[in-house]
Amino acid sequence: MLLAGRGFQERMDPTSRRGRIARRLRGKGNAPGYLLLLPSFLLLALVIGVPTVDAFIISVKRVSLLGGTEPFAGITNYTSVVQNAQFWRVVRTTVIWTTANVGAQMVVGTCLAVWLNSTRRVDRVLRSISLLPWAVPSVVAATAWRFLYDPSDGFIDKVLLHLHLISQPVVWLGQLDTALPSVIVESIWKGTPFVMVIVLAGLQTVPAELYEAATLDGANAFQRLVKVVLPSIRTTIALATLLTIAYSVNNFNAIWLMTRGGPLETTQILFTWGYEIGFVDFNLGQAAALSVMLFFILLVVAVVYFLVRERAGAES
Repeated sequence: MLLAGRGFQERMDPTSRRGRIARRLRGKGNAPGYLLLLPSFLLLALVIGVPTVDAFIISVKRVSLLGGTEPFAGITNYTSVVQNAQFWRVVRTTVIWTTANVGAQMVVGTCLAVWLNSTRRVDRVLRSISLLPWAVPSVVAATAWRFLYDPSDGFIDKVLLHLHLISQPVVWLGQLDTALPSVIVESIWKGTPFVMVIVLAGLQTVPAELYEAATLDGANAFQRLVKVVLPSIRTTIALATLLTIAYSVNNFNAIWLMTRGGPLETTQILFTWGYEIGFVDFNLGQAAALSVMLFFILLVVAVVYFLVRERAGAES
Protein backbone atom coordinates (compact mmCIF):
# COMPACT_ATOMS: atom_id res chain seq x y z
CA MET A 1 0.00 0.00 0.00
CA LEU A 2 2.82 2.39 0.85
CA LEU A 3 4.58 1.63 -2.43
CA ALA A 4 1.35 2.09 -4.38
CA GLY A 5 0.72 5.40 -2.66
CA ARG A 6 4.25 6.54 -3.39
CA GLY A 7 3.86 5.61 -7.07
CA PHE A 8 0.62 7.55 -7.29
CA GLN A 9 2.24 10.61 -5.76
CA GLU A 10 5.11 10.40 -8.27
CA ARG A 11 2.67 10.22 -11.17
CA MET A 12 0.77 13.22 -9.87
CA ASP A 13 3.93 15.26 -9.23
CA PRO A 14 4.67 17.14 -12.52
CA THR A 15 8.34 17.64 -11.53
CA SER A 16 9.13 13.94 -11.09
CA ARG A 17 10.27 11.70 -13.95
CA ARG A 18 7.16 9.52 -13.79
CA GLY A 19 5.01 12.64 -13.59
CA ARG A 20 6.58 13.99 -16.80
CA ILE A 21 5.99 10.67 -18.56
CA ALA A 22 2.37 10.57 -17.41
CA ARG A 23 1.87 14.14 -18.64
CA ARG A 24 3.26 13.24 -22.08
CA LEU A 25 0.96 10.23 -22.33
CA ARG A 26 -2.03 12.37 -21.42
CA GLY A 27 -0.97 14.88 -24.08
CA LYS A 28 -0.83 12.09 -26.71
CA GLY A 29 -4.25 10.91 -25.65
CA ASN A 30 -5.63 14.39 -26.35
CA ALA A 31 -4.36 14.39 -29.95
CA PRO A 32 -7.71 13.27 -31.51
CA GLY A 33 -9.45 16.08 -29.66
CA TYR A 34 -7.00 18.65 -31.02
CA LEU A 35 -7.57 17.29 -34.54
CA LEU A 36 -11.30 17.76 -34.13
CA LEU A 37 -10.71 21.36 -33.00
CA LEU A 38 -8.39 22.08 -35.94
CA PRO A 39 -11.20 23.24 -38.34
CA SER A 40 -12.39 25.72 -35.70
CA PHE A 41 -8.86 27.02 -35.18
CA LEU A 42 -8.45 27.48 -38.94
CA LEU A 43 -11.78 29.32 -39.15
CA LEU A 44 -10.78 31.61 -36.29
CA ALA A 45 -7.44 32.25 -37.98
CA LEU A 46 -9.23 33.32 -41.15
CA VAL A 47 -11.96 35.39 -39.49
CA ILE A 48 -9.84 37.00 -36.74
CA GLY A 49 -6.19 36.44 -37.52
CA VAL A 50 -6.17 37.67 -41.13
CA PRO A 51 -8.02 40.97 -40.42
CA THR A 52 -5.79 41.58 -37.39
CA VAL A 53 -2.60 41.14 -39.41
CA ASP A 54 -4.09 43.27 -42.17
CA ALA A 55 -4.81 46.06 -39.65
CA PHE A 56 -1.16 46.00 -38.53
CA ILE A 57 -0.03 46.27 -42.16
CA ILE A 58 -2.42 49.12 -43.01
CA SER A 59 -1.40 51.00 -39.85
CA VAL A 60 2.11 51.56 -41.29
CA LYS A 61 0.79 52.74 -44.66
CA ARG A 62 -0.99 55.87 -45.84
CA VAL A 63 -4.29 54.50 -47.10
CA SER A 64 -7.27 56.67 -48.00
CA LEU A 65 -10.64 55.63 -49.42
CA LEU A 66 -10.53 58.81 -51.51
CA GLY A 67 -7.49 57.50 -53.35
CA GLY A 68 -3.77 57.46 -52.83
CA THR A 69 -1.68 54.89 -51.00
CA GLU A 70 1.85 55.22 -49.69
CA PRO A 71 3.53 51.77 -49.42
CA PHE A 72 5.27 52.48 -46.12
CA ALA A 73 4.77 55.40 -43.75
CA GLY A 74 6.39 54.01 -40.60
CA ILE A 75 4.84 55.28 -37.39
CA THR A 76 3.42 58.41 -39.05
CA ASN A 77 -0.16 57.25 -38.56
CA TYR A 78 0.44 56.58 -34.87
CA THR A 79 2.04 59.96 -34.26
CA SER A 80 -0.71 61.71 -36.21
CA VAL A 81 -3.38 60.06 -34.05
CA VAL A 82 -1.63 60.87 -30.77
CA GLN A 83 -0.85 64.44 -31.80
CA ASN A 84 -4.44 65.06 -32.85
CA ALA A 85 -6.01 67.59 -30.46
CA GLN A 86 -9.09 65.38 -30.21
CA PHE A 87 -7.16 62.29 -29.10
CA TRP A 88 -6.75 63.17 -25.43
CA ARG A 89 -10.36 64.40 -25.15
CA VAL A 90 -11.52 61.06 -26.53
CA VAL A 91 -9.18 59.19 -24.15
CA ARG A 92 -10.64 61.16 -21.22
CA THR A 93 -14.19 60.36 -22.33
CA THR A 94 -13.27 56.68 -22.78
CA VAL A 95 -11.84 56.53 -19.25
CA ILE A 96 -14.97 58.18 -17.80
CA TRP A 97 -17.22 55.92 -19.86
CA THR A 98 -15.38 52.73 -18.85
CA THR A 99 -15.01 53.65 -15.18
CA ALA A 100 -18.67 54.61 -14.79
CA ASN A 101 -19.87 51.47 -16.58
CA VAL A 102 -17.62 49.06 -14.73
CA GLY A 103 -18.20 50.64 -11.31
CA ALA A 104 -21.98 50.83 -11.60
CA GLN A 105 -22.40 47.42 -13.23
CA MET A 106 -20.25 45.71 -10.62
CA VAL A 107 -22.05 47.36 -7.68
CA VAL A 108 -25.59 46.92 -9.03
CA GLY A 109 -24.91 43.45 -10.45
CA THR A 110 -23.37 42.24 -7.17
CA CYS A 111 -26.28 43.64 -5.14
CA LEU A 112 -28.80 41.92 -7.43
CA ALA A 113 -26.85 38.65 -7.24
CA VAL A 114 -26.77 38.77 -3.42
CA TRP A 115 -30.50 39.50 -3.34
CA LEU A 116 -31.37 36.69 -5.77
CA ASN A 117 -29.11 34.28 -3.91
CA SER A 118 -31.04 34.93 -0.70
CA THR A 119 -34.46 34.68 -2.40
CA ARG A 120 -35.82 31.16 -2.68
CA ARG A 121 -39.53 31.11 -3.48
CA VAL A 122 -39.64 33.14 -6.68
CA ASP A 123 -35.99 32.59 -7.53
CA ARG A 124 -36.50 31.44 -11.13
CA VAL A 125 -39.02 34.16 -11.96
CA LEU A 126 -36.76 36.91 -10.61
CA ARG A 127 -33.74 35.57 -12.46
CA SER A 128 -35.66 35.44 -15.74
CA ILE A 129 -36.87 39.04 -15.34
CA SER A 130 -33.40 40.24 -14.34
CA LEU A 131 -31.85 38.67 -17.45
CA LEU A 132 -34.21 40.40 -19.91
CA PRO A 133 -31.97 43.46 -20.56
CA TRP A 134 -29.02 41.20 -21.32
CA ALA A 135 -31.12 39.08 -23.69
CA VAL A 136 -32.22 42.11 -25.73
CA PRO A 137 -29.93 42.67 -28.77
CA SER A 138 -27.70 45.72 -28.32
CA VAL A 139 -29.06 47.42 -31.44
CA VAL A 140 -32.65 47.01 -30.22
CA ALA A 141 -31.73 48.21 -26.73
CA ALA A 142 -29.95 51.34 -27.98
CA THR A 143 -32.80 52.19 -30.35
CA ALA A 144 -35.42 51.69 -27.64
CA TRP A 145 -33.56 53.93 -25.19
CA ARG A 146 -33.19 56.59 -27.86
CA PHE A 147 -36.98 56.67 -28.14
CA LEU A 148 -37.30 56.76 -24.35
CA TYR A 149 -35.08 59.86 -24.28
CA ASP A 150 -37.01 61.58 -27.09
CA PRO A 151 -37.99 65.10 -25.88
CA SER A 152 -41.34 65.16 -27.69
CA ASP A 153 -42.76 61.65 -27.20
CA GLY A 154 -40.25 60.02 -24.85
CA PHE A 155 -41.52 58.13 -21.83
CA ILE A 156 -38.85 59.54 -19.51
CA ASP A 157 -39.76 63.19 -20.09
CA LYS A 158 -43.47 62.43 -19.80
CA VAL A 159 -43.00 60.77 -16.41
CA LEU A 160 -40.77 63.55 -15.10
CA LEU A 161 -43.22 66.22 -16.30
CA HIS A 162 -46.11 64.35 -14.68
CA LEU A 163 -44.20 64.21 -11.39
CA HIS A 164 -43.32 67.92 -11.75
CA LEU A 165 -39.60 67.13 -11.51
CA ILE A 166 -38.94 69.15 -14.67
CA SER A 167 -40.82 72.14 -16.08
CA GLN A 168 -40.13 71.42 -19.76
CA PRO A 169 -38.88 68.48 -21.84
CA VAL A 170 -35.15 67.79 -21.64
CA VAL A 171 -33.15 66.94 -24.74
CA TRP A 172 -31.17 64.25 -22.95
CA LEU A 173 -29.05 63.14 -25.91
CA GLY A 174 -28.57 66.64 -27.30
CA GLN A 175 -27.16 68.56 -24.35
CA LEU A 176 -23.50 68.64 -23.40
CA ASP A 177 -24.06 67.87 -19.71
CA THR A 178 -26.64 65.08 -20.12
CA ALA A 179 -25.61 63.18 -23.27
CA LEU A 180 -22.82 61.04 -21.80
CA PRO A 181 -24.65 60.19 -18.53
CA SER A 182 -27.75 59.25 -20.56
CA VAL A 183 -25.82 56.78 -22.73
CA ILE A 184 -24.05 55.41 -19.65
CA VAL A 185 -27.44 54.67 -18.06
CA GLU A 186 -28.43 52.61 -21.11
CA SER A 187 -25.13 50.72 -21.04
CA ILE A 188 -25.48 49.98 -17.32
CA TRP A 189 -29.03 48.71 -17.84
CA LYS A 190 -27.84 46.45 -20.66
CA GLY A 191 -24.67 45.09 -19.06
CA THR A 192 -25.60 44.67 -15.39
CA PRO A 193 -27.37 41.28 -15.82
CA PHE A 194 -24.14 39.79 -17.21
CA VAL A 195 -22.28 40.75 -14.04
CA MET A 196 -25.19 39.51 -11.95
CA VAL A 197 -25.06 36.03 -13.54
CA ILE A 198 -21.31 35.67 -13.00
CA VAL A 199 -21.42 36.84 -9.37
CA LEU A 200 -24.51 34.73 -8.67
CA ALA A 201 -22.69 31.65 -9.95
CA GLY A 202 -19.82 32.48 -7.60
CA LEU A 203 -22.14 32.99 -4.63
CA GLN A 204 -23.64 29.55 -5.11
CA THR A 205 -20.19 27.98 -4.65
CA VAL A 206 -19.73 29.46 -1.16
CA PRO A 207 -20.09 26.60 1.36
CA ALA A 208 -23.01 26.87 3.78
CA GLU A 209 -20.59 26.13 6.62
CA LEU A 210 -19.03 29.58 6.20
CA TYR A 211 -22.41 31.25 6.72
CA GLU A 212 -23.07 29.10 9.78
CA ALA A 213 -19.65 29.77 11.29
CA ALA A 214 -20.00 33.52 10.79
CA THR A 215 -23.49 33.47 12.31
CA LEU A 216 -22.22 31.57 15.35
CA ASP A 217 -19.49 34.18 15.75
CA GLY A 218 -22.19 36.86 16.00
CA ALA A 219 -21.82 38.42 12.54
CA ASN A 220 -24.92 40.08 11.12
CA ALA A 221 -26.00 39.83 7.46
CA PHE A 222 -23.88 42.77 6.29
CA GLN A 223 -20.79 41.54 8.13
CA ARG A 224 -21.23 38.05 6.68
CA LEU A 225 -21.43 39.57 3.20
CA VAL A 226 -18.42 41.86 3.52
CA LYS A 227 -16.08 39.68 5.61
CA VAL A 228 -17.02 36.17 4.48
CA VAL A 229 -18.95 35.99 1.22
CA LEU A 230 -17.29 38.63 -0.97
CA PRO A 231 -13.71 37.59 -0.03
CA SER A 232 -14.63 34.02 -0.92
CA ILE A 233 -15.60 35.02 -4.47
CA ARG A 234 -12.96 37.69 -5.06
CA THR A 235 -11.61 35.78 -8.09
CA THR A 236 -15.10 35.64 -9.62
CA ILE A 237 -15.51 39.38 -9.05
CA ALA A 238 -12.13 40.01 -10.67
CA LEU A 239 -13.14 38.00 -13.74
CA ALA A 240 -16.44 39.88 -14.01
CA THR A 241 -14.59 43.20 -13.73
CA LEU A 242 -12.13 42.34 -16.51
CA LEU A 243 -14.88 41.14 -18.84
CA THR A 244 -16.91 44.28 -18.15
CA ILE A 245 -13.90 46.47 -18.95
CA ALA A 246 -13.45 44.72 -22.31
CA TYR A 247 -17.17 44.97 -23.10
CA SER A 248 -17.36 48.67 -22.18
CA VAL A 249 -14.34 49.67 -24.28
CA ASN A 250 -15.86 47.85 -27.27
CA ASN A 251 -19.44 49.04 -26.76
CA PHE A 252 -19.85 50.67 -30.15
CA ASN A 253 -23.59 50.21 -30.70
CA ALA A 254 -24.83 52.15 -27.67
CA ILE A 255 -22.94 55.35 -28.47
CA TRP A 256 -23.14 55.25 -32.25
CA LEU A 257 -26.86 54.50 -32.42
CA MET A 258 -27.83 56.99 -29.71
CA THR A 259 -25.54 59.99 -30.22
CA ARG A 260 -22.97 59.16 -32.96
CA GLY A 261 -20.37 60.62 -30.62
CA GLY A 262 -22.11 63.97 -30.23
CA PRO A 263 -23.03 66.54 -29.28
CA LEU A 264 -19.67 68.20 -30.01
CA GLU A 265 -17.82 64.88 -29.47
CA THR A 266 -18.83 64.70 -25.79
CA THR A 267 -19.76 61.00 -26.09
CA GLN A 268 -16.95 60.01 -28.45
CA ILE A 269 -14.87 57.06 -27.25
CA LEU A 270 -11.83 55.53 -28.92
CA PHE A 271 -13.81 52.80 -30.63
CA THR A 272 -16.36 55.14 -32.27
CA TRP A 273 -13.66 57.70 -33.08
CA GLY A 274 -11.69 55.04 -34.94
CA TYR A 275 -14.77 54.20 -36.99
CA GLU A 276 -15.29 57.89 -37.77
CA ILE A 277 -11.66 58.37 -38.85
CA GLY A 278 -11.86 55.36 -41.17
CA PHE A 279 -15.33 55.59 -42.68
CA VAL A 280 -16.27 59.26 -42.30
CA ASP A 281 -12.88 60.92 -42.85
CA PHE A 282 -11.79 57.99 -45.12
CA ASN A 283 -8.34 57.75 -43.48
CA LEU A 284 -7.89 54.00 -43.12
CA GLY A 285 -4.23 54.28 -42.10
CA GLN A 286 -4.92 56.32 -38.97
CA ALA A 287 -8.03 54.26 -38.19
CA ALA A 288 -5.93 51.09 -38.35
CA ALA A 289 -3.28 52.69 -36.12
CA LEU A 290 -5.92 53.53 -33.52
CA SER A 291 -7.35 50.02 -33.72
CA VAL A 292 -3.87 48.58 -33.11
CA MET A 293 -3.56 50.75 -30.00
CA LEU A 294 -6.93 49.43 -28.79
CA PHE A 295 -5.78 45.90 -29.60
CA PHE A 296 -2.81 46.17 -27.23
CA ILE A 297 -4.95 47.77 -24.51
CA LEU A 298 -7.42 44.89 -24.70
CA LEU A 299 -4.55 42.40 -24.97
CA VAL A 300 -3.34 43.54 -21.56
CA VAL A 301 -6.87 43.06 -20.20
CA ALA A 302 -7.03 39.59 -21.80
CA VAL A 303 -3.67 38.54 -20.31
CA VAL A 304 -4.78 39.65 -16.85
CA TYR A 305 -8.08 37.81 -17.39
CA PHE A 306 -6.34 34.51 -18.19
CA LEU A 307 -3.96 34.94 -15.25
CA VAL A 308 -6.94 35.40 -12.96
CA ARG A 309 -8.60 32.35 -14.50
CA GLU A 310 -5.48 30.29 -13.87
CA ARG A 311 -5.52 31.43 -10.28
CA ALA A 312 -9.20 30.56 -10.02
CA GLY A 313 -8.50 27.08 -11.37
CA ALA A 314 -5.65 26.61 -8.90
CA GLU A 315 -7.85 27.69 -5.99
CA SER A 316 -10.67 25.37 -7.02
